[in-house]
Amino acid sequence: MSQEANAEQQRLAALARYAVLDTLPEHAFDRVTHLAARLFGAPIALISLVDQDRQWFKACLGLDTRQTDRSLSFCAHTILGDGVMVILDAWQDPRFARNGLVTGSPFIRFYAGAPLVTPDGFKLGSLCVIDTQPRAAFSAEDRASLADLAGIVVSELELRFAKRELETEVQGRAQMMNFLRETQAVNEALLGVSTLAQLELPPQDTAAFAIELVAQAAQVDWAALAAVDAGGSRALNMWNVTPAGQAFSELMPQHLPPGEGVVWTVARSGEARYEQHYASVSGASASVVQAGAQAVAWLPLGEFGGRSFVVLFALLRPQASWSARQRELFEAAASVMRQAMNMREITRQAETSARTDPLTGLGNRRSFLEDAGLPGGCLVAVDVDGLKRVNDSQGHAAGDELLRVFGRALRALGPERGAAYRIGGDEFALLLPGGGSDALVSGWVGGAVTAVHAAGFSDVDASFGVARWPDEVTDHAAALQLADTRLYHRKRERSPSR
Repeated sequence: MSQEANAEQQRLAALARYAVLDTLPEHAFDRVTHLAARLFGAPIALISLVDQDRQWFKACLGLDTRQTDRSLSFCAHTILGDGVMVILDAWQDPRFARNGLVTGSPFIRFYAGAPLVTPDGFKLGSLCVIDTQPRAAFSAEDRASLADLAGIVVSELELRFAKRELETEVQGRAQMMNFLRETQAVNEALLGVSTLAQLELPPQDTAAFAIELVAQAAQVDWAALAAVDAGGSRALNMWNVTPAGQAFSELMPQHLPPGEGVVWTVARSGEARYEQHYASVSGASASVVQAGAQAVAWLPLGEFGGRSFVVLFALLRPQASWSARQRELFEAAASVMRQAMNMREITRQAETSARTDPLTGLGNRRSFLEDAGLPGGCLVAVDVDGLKRVNDSQGHAAGDELLRVFGRALRALGPERGAAYRIGGDEFALLLPGGGSDALVSGWVGGAVTAVHAAGFSDVDASFGVARWPDEVTDHAAALQLADTRLYHRKRERSPSR
């Protein structure tokens, strides 16, 4: 097999891994095509996945078909190159002048496609915009914006893939748990834990409900959920399953400094620990021993939002010890909770990444569009004036640093309820729920300009336009259009020669 054929087989295998071909439309992908169509003023926008003999559209705006033959596909050419492929006039391009999609419906004249590149480098297809009229240009900033949108599509595919993988793992774990269910009480407890793990609850709530079920089924005297972070460990919840647990809870420390306690060790190692005789543990708390601690178990539940979670179970009866049935129940339940917490963490990270501009750390265009759906507020469109000059004279690394400084300053200087976003190359947007004064907006943007001057970009400025809804327009979409209009009017006033 040739090197090219082998590479194509690997690419097709990567596409199959996502299990997305021939699936139903999904809102997250449809929104990207609608956004691309609006952003570039195109009647057609597609998320195209290039299969062995066809291109199939996961999202399709402006066309009635869901797939075409690969031999006619513009996107099949896009995945062979690097970066965004632009055809300003297909009639003038010998590769496409006789293409059936050019000479016939949908009569393509203009095409711009950004490849959908997976984290491991495979190009699955493209996000493309199409027009039936030729265009004179498609700027570098347009290319960058289209590539950013393609990155959002890949993030959605990754999120979809991660969820499917984790669901498969949870299902596999559930099959293993069936073997461990020795009694009806254990069966009901594990079934309850598994059901809780499937619910869209905050991880701490899922763990708390599950621990209470397990504690009852395992007939322990006391249980607790602890959170561990750089500041130490803290008990979030305690359950007194038997009367002896009440006195035990009163003597248990609510907070331990970093490095102290078995709970810290378990959280850091990720390994469960069982002690049959707590009094013999190195560093055992005298008050806890006096309260009657006999056997204690610590099980890690994983991490979420920068904190590690650990569940504790205790037996307070004299000579009590952990049975094999109890340990199996703890391990099975903790495994399900870990899987659920891990899935929540991956989902949280993926959603955060999909909403964050990687250069500035601000919310990206997707984040802005999702957050802007307010009943009323103030919207500010901001352009950095001088970015191209910095890129040309000092290089793109300096231009990136300029954008980072500007973005950090917008985030740091914004009012309590204000939010800043980077929605394009040198384009930013500010949101003020409920509205804000012109002086506040001017001070916010001016402070960011001062910050970039202090960073050495003395000839850089910023222009902005402000719009309010519902005072001036009916909704945030119209507000963005009005703010853009005012921004460019302000640019012309400040630079009449442009």
